[in-house]
Formats: sequence, structure tokens, C-alpha cells
Amino acid sequence: MTSVTRNSPPGYRHVPAEEWRELNQGDHVWIYDVAWGVGAGRVDDVSQHQELLWVVLEPTGRKLFCGSDDVEVWAA
Repeated sequence: MTSVTRNSPPGYRHVPAEEWRELNQGDHVWIYDVAWGVGAGRVDDVSQHQELLWVVLEPTGRKLFCGSDDVEVWAA
């Protein structure tokens, strides 16, 4: 997916899936997912070998994102 700014919060940077492993537990993220929209939360877990990212979304709870999905991740 080509990165497109979708009103991400000021000061956040786009993190492509191949760089998700550089995120740390507790990092603030903003997510744009074509399937369900936008959300904000904190990183819960990151796969070091596959592009998988668990985020605790506020207020809905934990969600898994896959790097092959049509999703953008922005980090504070």
C-alpha cells in the first residue's frame, strides 16, 4: 500500500510494515486500515520475523495487524 497521509496526528511518522519490528511495546501508534477505518492505541507486541503487529486500540481493545493487509501504521 502506498503511504497516504490520512489526517495522522501531528508529529507522527509513517512506519512501513518492514520496519514494524523497530516499534516497542507501549509506543503510541495511529492506524489506518482500509477494512475498518482509523484508530489509535499502543503497541502490545511485534513479531520479529514476520510483519505482525498487536495493538491495544483505545477504547476497543487488542487487534492484530498483518503487514500484507491494506493498513498504514504511524508512530509518535
